[in-house]
Amino acid sequence: MFQRWRMRRRCRVLAEQCRQASLVPYIESCSGLYLDTLDNTPLISVDLELTGLDVRQNQIIAIGWTQVDKGRIRFGSNRHIMINAEHSVGHSAAIHELMDSEVAAGVGIKTGLEELFKAAIGRVWLFHHAGLDVAFLRQACLGWAGVAPPFAVMDTLHMELTRRKRRDQPVKPGELQLSALRSSYNLPRYTAHNALIDACATAELMLAIASRMDPSGSLKLQPHTRYF
Repeated sequence: MFQRWRMRRRCRVLAEQCRQASLVPYIESCSGLYLDTLDNTPLISVDLELTGLDVRQNQIIAIGWTQVDKGRIRFGSNRHIMINAEHSVGHSAAIHELMDSEVAAGVGIKTGLEELFKAAIGRVWLFHHAGLDVAFLRQACLGWAGVAPPFAVMDTLHMELTRRKRRDQPVKPGELQLSALRSSYNLPRYTAHNALIDACATAELMLAIASRMDPSGSLKLQPHTRYF
């Protein structure tokens, strides 16, 4: 309850400080965000592709997302946006199977952020290993809008870790990676990977984890939501 009160207070201040009008509706929606069960809470599952792991030096080169409503993935809401990086993608090309020419054909980070945060209005964010993606989004927003907007976040890695701790199940190295977790839940393996595919894969994994956490009903999201 205190976290939600603090979130509302932050939103009022940030909306006043924000220098990009297109981000204000998202910030204002956060102040009234109500978390209920999975069936009653809209989500947006997001994945980023990055040139590296250093938030101060590396960049976002792709954003993918899908929305989840009433406990169902809305594949019609899928979006994948390439971002025009300021520098070469370098060694990250081998990881993401991207070329500099593909990234150069992308849109500016401002356009990508505008589209993403418009889609996120009134929704809880969903990531796999949320800390890194949230850090990059906050840094990008500071440069674009002058503020780091608030995030109400669910994290499939954190959800599974919590589930295993409750059952005193050990966690071996690599077991909490997205592909490994999907395999443990008998979810199909995707041979290709990009930001959109991983965002959809995360949404599918979340639904599988939620069904095990609360097999008789719809999972309550508040205990599994963190605020950034």
